[in-house]
Amino acid sequence: MRFHAALALAACLAPAAAVFEDDAYHIDFHYALLGLPKHDATFFQKPYAGSKASLLYAISQNHTIGAINPKDGALVWRQHFATQPQAPGHLRAGHEQDTVVTAVGGRITAWSAADGRLVWESSVDGAVVEDLEILEQEDGSTINEAKDAIVLLSARTHGVKRLHGKTGLTKWTFEDTRFALPPQSLSLALTLR
Repeated sequence: MRFHAALALAACLAPAAAVFEDDAYHIDFHYALLGLPKHDATFFQKPYAGSKASLLYAISQNHTIGAINPKDGALVWRQHFATQPQAPGHLRAGHEQDTVVTAVGGRITAWSAADGRLVWESSVDGAVVEDLEILEQEDGSTINEAKDAIVLLSARTHGVKRLHGKTGLTKWTFEDTRFALPPQSLSLALTLR
């Protein structure tokens, strides 16, 4: 009888002490989520050249970029772009590079592959990035030097920009107002080179 009375008393006390007035409407837990990843922008890459393990990099359909540890599925880092949901998102990384480059809408950004810190950012006013590629050709530079990014733009005029891999500054720009370039023409042009 005493056991049942003690159990009933404990059942009544627990809910009464669970929430205090100053704890109301405070979130004390957080799930680090990435979202549904885009199939064409998800890949394995070493976070730096000497690393023995790779991370899984992805950009989701809601424009969240992140690195995931494939061993346990833990999110290593993530960054979110606050842009229009219909804007195309691209994620690329060069071979043996310690940065990943993203393009969403008219914003191109390089992130540190190990911790997600901002390396550089560039924007194109009045244009949308239709495709993004990392230039893998050798131009007399060392292997550890940052590789340049090539972006295909579309707006009133169509064009291609080459961005410096270390600073994000524009090296050259080509604009063509005569005809529209299909988005995959950049990939084809870089493959044929």
